[in-house]
Amino acid sequence: MKTEGKRIFLRPWRQSDAGELQQLADDKSIARFTRVPWPYKAGHAKKFIKESKEKWRKKQEFRFAIRSKKGKKLFGSVGILRIDRRDRNGEIGFWLGKGYRGQGYMGEAIRLLLRFAFKKLKLNRVAIKCSTKNKASRKVIEKAGAKFEGIERESIKSGLGKMHDLRVYSILAREYERKDI
Repeated sequence: MKTEGKRIFLRPWRQSDAGELQQLADDKSIARFTRVPWPYKAGHAKKFIKESKEKWRKKQEFRFAIRSKKGKKLFGSVGILRIDRRDRNGEIGFWLGKGYRGQGYMGEAIRLLLRFAFKKLKLNRVAIKCSTKNKASRKVIEKAGAKFEGIERESIKSGLGKMHDLRVYSILAREYERKDI
């Protein structure tokens, strides 16, 4: 399954992505605000891809590699995590490689993922969280149309081992429909 935008496409992770993933994710700036460990070893990449495939098969989570349409280069990762079918909600997790930030790629990836979440998965609510210190992610989330709900205090332990407060946002299916993001 592949989802295409103007400049990128999202597709499920493959074991053949492991080497490229390891190189891109072995970046302290990614681990600063996410659960991605640092240093990021080859074993981390293989385990992440294996778990991603298993959770996809069980329809628990849908994690995608973000790739450029031109050259098929890996830019980062985005996914619908912690899906609750009964209450029809999930959470977006994401990170982008250092050389691809500030160019609108993550905004495009989140718009594609929201379409997948609301149209394919039929979710009603999608949460998106980021560290209170991560201004770039905050900007991407707000631009996607998500509404600020509050702060979760010391809610995530980053890949560098530090606790972070999280800004919690969400977008509802009816808001997505009205805006057609």
